[in-house]
Amino acid sequence: MRTIGVAVWIAMWSCSQLAFGLQDDSNAYSWRYYRPSNTGIQGDYCEALLLDSDGNPWIAGYEPSFEEGGFSKFHYSQNRWENYSNVDFPEIGHPFSTGVTRVADFDRDSLGNLWMATGRGALFFSPALGPVSLQRFDGDNSPMPGGWNRGVEVAPDGTVWFSAYATYWGGSGVSQYDPTVDQWRVFSNPFGDGKINVQPKPNDGYFVWVNATGLEVNRYDSNTHDWQTLPAETGGPAHLVGKNATDSQGNTWMLRWTNFDLYEVKLDCLRPDGTWFNFPAAPFGNDIAELRAKSPDLVLVVDGSGRVWRFNGSTWQDLGSWNDTSYSYDIDQDVAGNVWACGVGGAGRRDVSTGEWQRFRVTNTSQYDFFNEDLTINQAGHVWATANAGPGVGGMVKFDGQSWTGFNNHHYGLGYDWPFPTDNSQKVYVRPVGAELFVNPTFGGLHQLYRGRWTNMQVGWDEVGDIREDGSGRLWVAHAGGLLLQNRRGWQMMSRHGADLLRADNRFPKRMWAMSVTNVIWLGDSTLPKIWTIEDFPELDPQSDQFKGMVQDSQGNIWIGANTINLPFNSTLIKLNPRTGKYVTWRYGVNWPFPGQYLMPVGATSDGKIWFQYDSDYGIDDQGLGSFDGTQIQTFPAPFEGAPQWGGLPHAGIKDVEVREMTDGYELWISCASRGIAVLRVTR
Repeated sequence: MRTIGVAVWIAMWSCSQLAFGLQDDSNAYSWRYYRPSNTGIQGDYCEALLLDSDGNPWIAGYEPSFEEGGFSKFHYSQNRWENYSNVDFPEIGHPFSTGVTRVADFDRDSLGNLWMATGRGALFFSPALGPVSLQRFDGDNSPMPGGWNRGVEVAPDGTVWFSAYATYWGGSGVSQYDPTVDQWRVFSNPFGDGKINVQPKPNDGYFVWVNATGLEVNRYDSNTHDWQTLPAETGGPAHLVGKNATDSQGNTWMLRWTNFDLYEVKLDCLRPDGTWFNFPAAPFGNDIAELRAKSPDLVLVVDGSGRVWRFNGSTWQDLGSWNDTSYSYDIDQDVAGNVWACGVGGAGRRDVSTGEWQRFRVTNTSQYDFFNEDLTINQAGHVWATANAGPGVGGMVKFDGQSWTGFNNHHYGLGYDWPFPTDNSQKVYVRPVGAELFVNPTFGGLHQLYRGRWTNMQVGWDEVGDIREDGSGRLWVAHAGGLLLQNRRGWQMMSRHGADLLRADNRFPKRMWAMSVTNVIWLGDSTLPKIWTIEDFPELDPQSDQFKGMVQDSQGNIWIGANTINLPFNSTLIKLNPRTGKYVTWRYGVNWPFPGQYLMPVGATSDGKIWFQYDSDYGIDDQGLGSFDGTQIQTFPAPFEGAPQWGGLPHAGIKDVEVREMTDGYELWISCASRGIAVLRVTR
């Protein structure tokens, strides 16, 4: 599939309305999304952190697979994330631009505003004003060279400095921006890795330090406005080792040549007067991933193995490893003495009282990312969801309306254990009454979670197709071996026909609907079951058609989708009155009024609408979510390749839809394959 922008999507949506004769049904529609990038830490690729005046960190997060990310603030005492993601705020950057949401560095000006260096420019944000203050600077709207900015520093005169290195989408150089007069200066020297530091001079002015392309260091003097390349020789600076290497007294910490001929360097400290401060040799040598100098007696270093070291002015202290498997990008210490670090693999916090590290990752702070399988909503409005995405990125999550809680084997203490062989899971169901939760871990059978304890339900089958309670409170389970009903003696086999979908009958409390690719079954009391097969519908081809999707409307009719598994790809929609056996069909290529070639019913709402997923064999245009009230069709097309469109269905691969009734309408909670959870709010 190709990708389109927002403008094209709007045009496509309007055209789809005209094509199907749609009318305004006076409902108001709005979307919101739950993704890793807007629910918790925004991705496991975290390059920058900045501690706010309240001690809580701003953390940059990035997910390169979808080009999603931005920045977030973690309110530690509340276990709450304040997220600013391109999923919700397009000003941060469009995902079609590689690295646009990759925030590499933070700095704060005298007014408390945040300045950020990004993979394609810079961002400005005022915490006091909120999202309306978001402003992007890049090669399209400013003189910035357009490359990957890795460092940002606010100078004593209030100007903001950025350093970029060249990429295929932009060039390198150093940019200075004066926000008071909206004026830019660009220095296009062939600078190096993008690290930049501002060092105040003893009396007036400041130096700007930037790594050169080779073994040299460049320095800008704000008084003379000149750049100087410091020679690569014994006794001189060799390399900047941190984005925040200038401490509170103006000392800049960097690598210094001890023997240029032998390429020997050591960590040292350059005072504002140009002299070097010698201190005990660091135990980690020059293996420095990142350094932050707070003061002469508080310097933090994270080495190449993720181990953190702290210098107190005389000795180095080993603070342990925050993450021993990936690269580290930033480090800091809050006013309470807790140390924070981030890198590939999220962020970590070392508790000053216990000395223990706590990890913050997608797996324990937010909605998971890939292969969302199923969701369910309890009476309190809490949402439970499962994923089948591999160890550490699956399992189960709970959303209480404010924060996400994870159940997996990689929760790092910010969640609950997942006592199953893998983090993968497929089905989840919470009973309408009571607190019982049922989960099917992949190939793990059915398990109940009640008051914090797990119980194996012994259904006798590793994979469960669906779990559902009927109107009388009886629990049903569908799997390939048949349909089971729970009673006091255990499980009773109600039908040997396998199924992968269950729906409670909304008119008869003790009846249940079940569906497989070949059968639709109505069962539950002595007069049933009734079974409809592919052969019972002459419009269908028993050699190639399969049932796919089933919902019941408020009148008791069953809406069934059937699709052809052989080319040409097409579909049939069936409206069946189960009491009379009469039905109506819409067949693609015959009397088909719906978008796409394929249709799967996914839900029914109290306003008489049947909701469906539609797709197309060819169609880059024909895929999305739709509704049908018997006369009018409403469509919500999905964007190509699942790119955020800031107001629509994020992905056509719908795995589950649950309806939450509201006083003024309802919500559709949609599990969208590899795009998290989307919520469509319908207000009457």
